[in-house]
Amino acid sequence: MRAKRKMLLTTAFAALLSVGVFAGVASHKEASKVEAADYSSTIRVYVDLGWDSINYVRVGGNDSGNNCVLTSSNAKYNQDLGKYVLDISSGSTYDKMGCFFQQSGTNWEYQYDGGYIWIDDSKFQPGYEFQIKNINWVADGNPKKFSASVYRIGEIRDNAQNSTFYFVDGYSWHSSRSVTAYFWGGTASSGSYPGVTMSDSGLRLKAFVGETEYSGLYIMQYTLSGSAAYVKFSNNNGGQETGDLALTDGGIYFYGVGDTYKPVIELLVSLKSQLGSYTYNGRSFASSICHLTQSQASTFVSTYNTLESTGGSGIASSVAGSGLVTYDTPETSNTHTGEISLQEIKAQLIKKYPSLSPSGRIALINSITSSSGGMIAIIAVSGAVVAAIGGYFLFRKKKEN
Repeated sequence: MRAKRKMLLTTAFAALLSVGVFAGVASHKEASKVEAADYSSTIRVYVDLGWDSINYVRVGGNDSGNNCVLTSSNAKYNQDLGKYVLDISSGSTYDKMGCFFQQSGTNWEYQYDGGYIWIDDSKFQPGYEFQIKNINWVADGNPKKFSASVYRIGEIRDNAQNSTFYFVDGYSWHSSRSVTAYFWGGTASSGSYPGVTMSDSGLRLKAFVGETEYSGLYIMQYTLSGSAAYVKFSNNNGGQETGDLALTDGGIYFYGVGDTYKPVIELLVSLKSQLGSYTYNGRSFASSICHLTQSQASTFVSTYNTLESTGGSGIASSVAGSGLVTYDTPETSNTHTGEISLQEIKAQLIKKYPSLSPSGRIALINSITSSSGGMIAIIAVSGAVVAAIGGYFLFRKKKEN
């Protein structure tokens, strides 16, 4: 009889798990992420050559298999580093690299070592990109000779492409002028400096600017149409600006605020991306927090709790006090908006999905004794689980009667 009871209890738990009662714990899955390209066995070489009537440019060797492509041929390439580029597939490191080109049928090669150029204080190493520039005539002949300089740029980095990037307006440039972004190096154009006007993302950050903590700092955004390698922000050319910054997909940039707040902004951005349609009291909301699934809500609450408990006092205050502009009077309007804190959003998500809160669970302790000894199983379950197990014990009582 004891073995039968154990089997029934196990079956009851299995059934509950299969319908997702523990979805916030056992069935939670991370949102898929786009993996960056693997360039660990690639050497990228840019050639900054602006001469006219070029038939081909070659890097690594002097045959057609070493022909460079135009950087304008692929949005991932940084056009600011040169007109020509070649990705060399190799896991080997080289002391020098060949550089050759043909202009109007006339062959040219680097002036030393049969056309092979050395790089000072470095090597051509896989995973890194290099630039050959300052190309100038040295001597006539067949082939003609040219001089050049070569530089190691850093790890291979593709341009940001068709993505949204963010700027934390720590000094509230938006209130007196506007926040502008000037970008270059790819297929996207921002026009002349100071570039394009960024828009309000609807995200708000609580953070220290100097020694004072402020609420409601604006986070501005802009979405690229094409690609870019670098970006520079300013108060619309009003005397304040950042330096030249590497532009990355989904990049977050700061001015007046430390980048320690990046995890809070990432949480805000993630939350905003999950908003969607929802119907409440007969009203339709186009971009509602209540659209989040239980899995998404679980991830949000878990991330919030982690930042609050491990991020230090500054981050704990920031995650509670930061927020986004969304519907703030759903009982009466589906158009009125205001800033809602992440703390309040967390509370509302737990209200919708009570199992996300530890207070919405109880501990069930069941002692199962077998012929080989005793075992105690401690399982955290929600009210729905208790109801189901209560049904099991009721069934058992009827059987015994």
